Amino acid sequence: MPAWWTAAYYELIKYTRMRSVLIILIGLPLLLILLLGSAFDTEIKPAKIALYNADQGEMRASIDAFWSNEAVKPYVKVLEAKSEKEVKDWIREGVADYGVSIQKNFSSELSSGETANWSTFEGRYEEKNIAASAFINKYMAAVNLQAAALQILGPELSAGAAQSQAPAGQSHIETKNLSSGDNQAFGKESAMQYYSVAYLIMFLLYGGMTATIALLNQREAGTLQRMYAIPGSFRAIVFGIILGGLMLAALQAAVIIAFTAFVYGVDWGNNFGAIALACLLTTAAGAALAITVSSFVRSKKTTQTLFSIIVFSMTFISGGMIPDIEKIVGGLDKWTLNYWANDALRAIMNGEASATVWNGIGVLGAIALGITIIAVIRLPKVVRQHA
Repeated sequence: MPAWWTAAYYELIKYTRMRSVLIILIGLPLLLILLLGSAFDTEIKPAKIALYNADQGEMRASIDAFWSNEAVKPYVKVLEAKSEKEVKDWIREGVADYGVSIQKNFSSELSSGETANWSTFEGRYEEKNIAASAFINKYMAAVNLQAAALQILGPELSAGAAQSQAPAGQSHIETKNLSSGDNQAFGKESAMQYYSVAYLIMFLLYGGMTATIALLNQREAGTLQRMYAIPGSFRAIVFGIILGGLMLAALQAAVIIAFTAFVYGVDWGNNFGAIALACLLTTAAGAALAITVSSFVRSKKTTQTLFSIIVFSMTFISGGMIPDIEKIVGGLDKWTLNYWANDALRAIMNGEASATVWNGIGVLGAIALGITIIAVIRLPKVVRQHA
């Protein structure tokens, strides 16, 4: 087995046994994504409406069509109840957000020209009550208008009036989202998507730093100096130690992306190859940046502090903590590594053109290459005790 692969393998084994490292690099970003994504989430959640329909008259088909309308499924989830008592129980227990009970004489009341109503029961959330009430009242206003026309104009004239009021095939339902699209602070993504990208990139940079810390630990312990005496390439061993850190970052990215996709419901798009490349370039840039920093400061503690300040600052300036911050920083965000990594991943999420995706990845790759060249030049200052 090559020396570099042996060194990388044992480095990865060492990292997987360090619980504190795994908690910081994997657990902490998942927690931050959940907290911030949930706190700033403006996406409309479907209101769960408990429905009991006892009416078997001529309006039954219209009522069923109303509740099964495709336009309202993102906003309403119907829970079929077997009695009005069950509707009330579900409201009290929190199973449903709102309740509706349709009496058995609903169709006959409308046919006789009477004003008919449904029995409704409000839940514990005021915004869900308002939305459900407005949703139902629009339908009730339409059917009561038709009933009034039937009583006043008669069957033939009321049918013509109904057609002029509502063309054939037009739904009684009109739905709009006031906080979606480009008008919201997070752009085209949801808050959960936005922070998933921002903190994935931030902690991948920290993951890249683990390789440098491993080199500094072995240098301080004298392990690197003793490796000069073993048969084999010293550079291959150093490369293996760095590769072990990159392998940890790859594991970190895979867990964060998979967890947010299957547990938080984050849509990462379908271009997984481009996502993997963006994560690899980010990790390589983070490792190279950490090596460059450590070559100047020489102390492990100072390296960690200075590198953390740099990564935190880049994350903040690129909008990873406050969305739409480019208006404040005046274009400074485009000078950060985070900006181009975020730009590439969000373009993949939104299904944008390949040119937009590869533009972000291209700039990210150029930055990573530049930092890597500097890191290779400065590497002897990190691995040699008296360089």
